[in-house]
Amino acid sequence: MPVTLDPQADAVPPQPSALFAKAAQALSRHGIWRFVRALIPTAASLAIQFAAFAITARGLGIEEFGRYAVILGLAAIGLELVGLGGADLLVRGVSRDRSQAGPLFGQMLTLIALSLPVVTLLGWWIATAHLESSIAPSLILVAIAGELLIGRIASSTELMMVAHGDTFLAACVRFCTAFVRFLTAAIYFSLGKLLEGWILAAFAQALLLSIIYVGLAAYRYGRPRFSLKFQHWRDGLAFSANQTARASQSNLDRVILSKFATDAVLGAYSAGSRFLQLGLFPLQVVTRILYPNFFVHGEKGIGAARAYAVRCLPALLAAGIGGGLAVAVAGYFAPTILGQEFAASRHFSMLLSLCMPFIALQYLAADTLTGAGFQHIRAVVFGVAAIAFGLIMASGAALGGVNGVLAALIGAHAILAAILWAIAWSIQDDKATI
Repeated sequence: MPVTLDPQADAVPPQPSALFAKAAQALSRHGIWRFVRALIPTAASLAIQFAAFAITARGLGIEEFGRYAVILGLAAIGLELVGLGGADLLVRGVSRDRSQAGPLFGQMLTLIALSLPVVTLLGWWIATAHLESSIAPSLILVAIAGELLIGRIASSTELMMVAHGDTFLAACVRFCTAFVRFLTAAIYFSLGKLLEGWILAAFAQALLLSIIYVGLAAYRYGRPRFSLKFQHWRDGLAFSANQTARASQSNLDRVILSKFATDAVLGAYSAGSRFLQLGLFPLQVVTRILYPNFFVHGEKGIGAARAYAVRCLPALLAAGIGGGLAVAVAGYFAPTILGQEFAASRHFSMLLSLCMPFIALQYLAADTLTGAGFQHIRAVVFGVAAIAFGLIMASGAALGGVNGVLAALIGAHAILAAILWAIAWSIQDDKATI
């Protein structure tokens, strides 16, 4: 019989380096490689932040941690009021025109400087006049100021890097923020256990790192050109109101519970909710990468932004479900990590993990509205939602204590996700205003 020669029989097999290059090219084409590069330092920062949280909780003890958690919750709610949306205006402007980086950088810093003292004093007044915190008023002021400063400067630096396409560098900044806090906690709690001393140490660390971040941004992207464009303020306030409302959903539960629960119960619940906040990192990595693209697609109308959101839906849902599973698993080991006095945190964190898929759906629908020019609708929805969340959780606390708050929080997140998608789908293209 004639022998048929296979033309591929003597072909040189592909080298491992060539296979790796093709795999990287395929991953890059689908945006996965970019996600992986950003996820690595972010996952590292997640681990470091968790370690810092564990050291702080164990060092303070459950009751002192409960008191401190209320102050942190107030700072987290007020954080997005600092800067009045200047960082989001920078992302929108730089995503479309890189030459606007200098003026928008200067405007962002100016708005931070003007709003930080006001928001700090507002948080201090709420804590001292309405929550009757047992922490000294002067220390409450220092704690809130430090958390607001590092929170706003760090996140603004990250957003500036994302606007320039430096998502990996932005993730590195997040890692650095977590690592410095971890290092501060490790050193302090090896020497002392007092809440008062920890507040002062955390403030010093926040001030120093904030100065470094501003210098880094100026070195990499150019010095800020200070200005205030009042015509942008309405959009900036809309961004700020929206983010403040979102922060309220994640932190108002602790503030409300401070009126209904003991310090020990509040400490256990706050530890459980901290697991939930750590589980948001995968979602934040994905949304930070996708966020500028919504403005690009949104220029073509909300139909194009919706189509892009649908394409992104599997990735966001996967991140939400994965984050929820991570929260549940981490929460299961809460007593081992934090100590047996935090045993109740296991129950709280595992139930809170059910919120994660609904939060993922909220992010996607909300960014669709923002990218298509409907930020003001998004701000109104989240503003109403913040009030509704507060009322629902207060009712849940009054009727069912901590478990009532948990049920109310999960249900409210599901309802908000459905409302946002319904609004994003009902708006017609001819109503888009960029």
